[in-house]
Amino acid sequence: MVANTDKPAWREWLESLIVIALIAVVVRSFIVAPFKIPSSSMVPTLEVGDYLFVLRYSYGLRVPFTDIQWRARPPKRGDVAVFDYPNDRSKDYIKRIVGLPGDKIVYQDNKLYINGKRMPLTDVGEHPYFLGDGSVDIAEEYIEQLGAVRHSVLRKGFSIKDGEWTVPDGMYFAMGDNRNNSMDSRFWGFVPQSYLVGKALIIWWSWDSHRHAPRWGRIGQLIE
Repeated sequence: MVANTDKPAWREWLESLIVIALIAVVVRSFIVAPFKIPSSSMVPTLEVGDYLFVLRYSYGLRVPFTDIQWRARPPKRGDVAVFDYPNDRSKDYIKRIVGLPGDKIVYQDNKLYINGKRMPLTDVGEHPYFLGDGSVDIAEEYIEQLGAVRHSVLRKGFSIKDGEWTVPDGMYFAMGDNRNNSMDSRFWGFVPQSYLVGKALIIWWSWDSHRHAPRWGRIGQLIE
């Protein structure tokens, strides 16, 4: 006599949903996670309303809800990284890694110096953009050569924060690409290795809330 092992349909659905949920948790915790840009601190690289995928394993695998990292790897200069905001770890920040351990960082008159060398800038022209509150601002756009990485920055004719910093071991100096509209390491200090969440990879969706329309040209852009 053979036992009837047929499962009820509801149980098969439930087991499938549990498996899918577990896979989603693993993927989000260790492989890739979504991230939304809420502010203009990374314009023109990232606009308010951009949705990103962030590679969780780029800087090592972090055990959820802990500072434990397995096979921790340091970021490279120029990486656009997501990390726990040092002053409130319940918040995620996204900035560009500018300074590595041991670097001497100087920001003076809206110019960036690393270990005594000024990072070259090429003027592109005026760049209007939306702030997070919906108002419009205008700044000058430049191409900055940050070591091996070329990327866009916005600046104005004045600096909101000058200073000199030496990056400690195990720490990083992060700055927004919108240099006159970014609260970053110039204000709140360094980012520890264990606070790194992942490296920004690609824009998978972008929504312009002022025009109530997608920014089709940004979708699929790799983040550099």
